[in-house]
Amino acid sequence: MEPNKAKTYEPVPTMEDREELLSSTEVDDSLMGDEEKQQWRTSPQESRRKRDTLRSNRWLISAVLQCVIVALLVLILVRQDYSRKKPSETPQVGSVVNGNGPALDTTIRKWDADARFVPTNASEFFGYAVLEQWKTLFPGWGTDVETFSTTTMTHQLHCLFMMARIYAGFRQGTPEILPKDHESHYLHCVDYLRQGIMCSGDLATEPHKPNDSDDNGPLDGSWGGLHVCKDYRQVTTFLGKEIKDGARVVLPIDD
Repeated sequence: MEPNKAKTYEPVPTMEDREELLSSTEVDDSLMGDEEKQQWRTSPQESRRKRDTLRSNRWLISAVLQCVIVALLVLILVRQDYSRKKPSETPQVGSVVNGNGPALDTTIRKWDADARFVPTNASEFFGYAVLEQWKTLFPGWGTDVETFSTTTMTHQLHCLFMMARIYAGFRQGTPEILPKDHESHYLHCVDYLRQGIMCSGDLATEPHKPNDSDDNGPLDGSWGGLHVCKDYRQVTTFLGKEIKDGARVVLPIDD
């Protein structure tokens, strides 16, 4: 049998040690204010009370947040609708530079050959029917005022018509019936239309197909493309009103 090991005893605190411990506790307790004591004692209860309050009012908080979200969505939709209706501060391509032009609708159009405007018989360019056909593209009327402002679009159409007439005059061998300035007029129109084409910058694709219109032969008609165009009826209506109000002038197409 093994001998009993010596037991280790911890020393029992003496009276002096007890008094020192009590004294230290009293000092710490005296350093803590009454408010801190109360807060330390009641903080778990207050936290539990706050959690219960939030839990009981959760439906109210959820309702308020949903109302805020709905209000923000309505505001976004209203602003989007307003921005669509409000004319853009940036002028439309082909509009007036001061931004006072109309916000015209656009349409998708397929271009087609139209022999009513470009007859194969050159003499018809000097006849009544072709001239009247080109006039249908023009709004309003002319003027006798010496200083005035016309419109680029109608000027471009005038150039096209006059170039076709000059070509027709030479084609039928009667250049004497052409205006005396037909050479400079022709070159002016080429340069004028060049800049107009570059300004509009139509980026529509034109597929060349074997079944193209026969005006220029298969695979070379370029009539199959779809173009984003201004609504031409709105264009002429706007110009007609401007002419009537005296804001601008449109000369005859053959002037």
